[in-house]
Amino acid sequence: MATFSPVYPAVHRLLAGVLMASMALLVSSCGSGRKSCYPVTGTITVDGKPAVDCMILFYSSDPADHDGPNRVLPLAMTDENGKFKLSTFESGDGAPAGDYAVTFTWRERSGLLKSQFDGPDRLKGKYATKELSGKTVTIEKKPQDLPTFELKTK
Repeated sequence: MATFSPVYPAVHRLLAGVLMASMALLVSSCGSGRKSCYPVTGTITVDGKPAVDCMILFYSSDPADHDGPNRVLPLAMTDENGKFKLSTFESGDGAPAGDYAVTFTWRERSGLLKSQFDGPDRLKGKYATKELSGKTVTIEKKPQDLPTFELKTK
């Protein structure tokens, strides 16, 4: 049985920082050298119901995408219907074409105003790493609406 690890909240804060840093680099570099992105949307369900506020991350299989100012780490958070729109360099821009491993964390809202996502992962870490998730996708050079990711808590 998986147990809650205090590392996950730190990972979420780190990923948010990476996203903000990527956007800042985009503005300062005027997009030079970055890969073209294609709109990517989809839906996540858990036990057959829309997963509200579920975080999805795409990890590129291309080692060149892992470091540097044009690092590629597409991510999104689902809306009230379990739908998401990927962002890589700017909000909603999608993802570069290529193969990706996909991970999911579904944190309970926390904090005084329930505006933070530091609560326990309702998926119990089952999909939190590339190795555990086992989910992969190929992004093509065109807009894509991915098939629904159907996750289970058990």
